[in-house]
Amino acid sequence: MPRKYPFLPAYDGKHASPVTEWFVHACNRRWGFTNLGIYANRQMRSGKGLSVHATGWACDVGYGTTPEGRAKAVEAWNWLLANSKALGICEVHDYAYGKWGRGYRCSRGEGTKGVKVYTATENAGTPGGRWLHVELDPMWTLEAFQAAWKALPKP
Repeated sequence: MPRKYPFLPAYDGKHASPVTEWFVHACNRRWGFTNLGIYANRQMRSGKGLSVHATGWACDVGYGTTPEGRAKAVEAWNWLLANSKALGICEVHDYAYGKWGRGYRCSRGEGTKGVKVYTATENAGTPGGRWLHVELDPMWTLEAFQAAWKALPKP
């Protein structure tokens, strides 16, 4: 069953969530991803409201340009989607998929049901980007999120 997307409208959370910081660190340990940014009080690239990065619950994790980096990104995408409900994943963008990228949103359904393949007219604005954008549900405490992550089987 779809979940309500919690970031419409986005708001200024004043700082990066400790949960999001820990998530980025865990992605670095598991897949070698780099932190490309969490909290940024800014407008969306489209100019239509605040970016979800302003909430402190969104992050961009980079994986570089090598085939191995892309393979790890696909592995992470698949694992995050398979565990979208358990981890409270609200949104994931994979900008390097196909020509325009793809995006998951919890309000469309869990796992692959929530994925939309982007087109030239409907996309996240950065086709070909070598990072995943991930948004976490703001309901988490750090301890609860860590326990949920650690309880899941590794990819």
